[in-house]
Amino acid sequence: MSLYSAMRSGVSGMSAQSSRLAAISDNISNSQTVGYKRATVDFSTLVTSPGSRSTYTASGVQSATHYQVQQDGTILGTGSSTDMAISGNGFFVVGSKASGTPQYSLTRAGSFLPDETGLLRNTAGQYLQGWKLDANGNLGTVNTTRFDDLKTINVGNLAYGGSRTTQMGLTGNLPAQATAGTSFATTTTFYDGLGNPQDIQLNWTMTTKPDPTVPTNGVWTLAITPPANYTLDPVPAPTDLTFTFASVGPYAGKMVDASGNPVANSAFSIVSGTNPAAPTPDSFTLNISDITQLNGDYVPQITADGAKAGLVTSVNIDETGKLWALYDNGARQALYQVPIATVTNPDGLVAQDGNTFTLGADIGTLTLGAGKQGGAGSVIGSALEQSNVDIATELVSLIETQRAYSSSATLVRTADEMVEETTRLKR
Repeated sequence: MSLYSAMRSGVSGMSAQSSRLAAISDNISNSQTVGYKRATVDFSTLVTSPGSRSTYTASGVQSATHYQVQQDGTILGTGSSTDMAISGNGFFVVGSKASGTPQYSLTRAGSFLPDETGLLRNTAGQYLQGWKLDANGNLGTVNTTRFDDLKTINVGNLAYGGSRTTQMGLTGNLPAQATAGTSFATTTTFYDGLGNPQDIQLNWTMTTKPDPTVPTNGVWTLAITPPANYTLDPVPAPTDLTFTFASVGPYAGKMVDASGNPVANSAFSIVSGTNPAAPTPDSFTLNISDITQLNGDYVPQITADGAKAGLVTSVNIDETGKLWALYDNGARQALYQVPIATVTNPDGLVAQDGNTFTLGADIGTLTLGAGKQGGAGSVIGSALEQSNVDIATELVSLIETQRAYSSSATLVRTADEMVEETTRLKR
């Protein structure tokens, strides 16, 4: 009977609007939840084949819920260096426990704080996962389609450290107006693997006064005095290195070889240990290719990496998701790579407690990688992504839902009255 189908259709409408009201309630209550993704309820019709062409049988409506995971929320800066947000596609990977075999899930909520042991954990008790980098800040071979190689990120054991010098560059000018025999000395500092400062002395001496009529005859020798237990490679003979500078022509003031061609690279190693053939890791490269010989002052400029041992002051996260430790001596060290997880179909993720998502059957392919690579967005440190809920939109939807629910209820009430009227006809 069509009256009963009309009543069932009204009931299905009330049920569907109830689901929509529940989603709106969650959206409003989570409007200030970091990384929350708005829930929406979509409707689709139900169709039942009529018994004949002269009658119509109402079928009703059904609802389906999904989360707008691809709609970004506003990113706001915070005062916490361990907060992070993703601008673009992707999710952070979190684990249900710090060790063992946790249950992995994905989240856009990047509010992480160290617990009592230094492990980064969010307000839902989920632990941030990452790849551990080696001592040089490099990432080895890892699985980018599974969670197997991930470790819980720990920032609590970063108390003390330094970085050794791996390269040094000497730039500046040697005065062309200097007389033969004039010397200029420079002493600079580098750092070994223990963060100890070591001094190295560079002494330039003009051996041949530049002659403007001769293209390549401004000759200087460089004597290098490394600290104890360090040697020069290649070892010069006798003890000085000789460099020739062009006096005229297109390369005037530049370092040139015996044929008058510019020297593209003039670098050698300061080798730790007494045997250059078997250097220790504290060896580094000294490059002097950019030295010039012009009429002017002796103005040496030395650039080098490395720093003395120091205390960790904070951590920093760059746009690729690499987590750095910052020391009070100005040095920094890369410790972890926070992977950004992307899936082919984000709508296939399954929502879970704690503002997280687990992998569903329809996600397609899972890929883990650094930020700004492939389809992954960039990581913004000291920032959080806010909820993508718009309160005004939710309040409008709330009014619409209330009216639709009332209309469905009126339909049920009217159908009930018509059925009751039909029943009275039998009396």
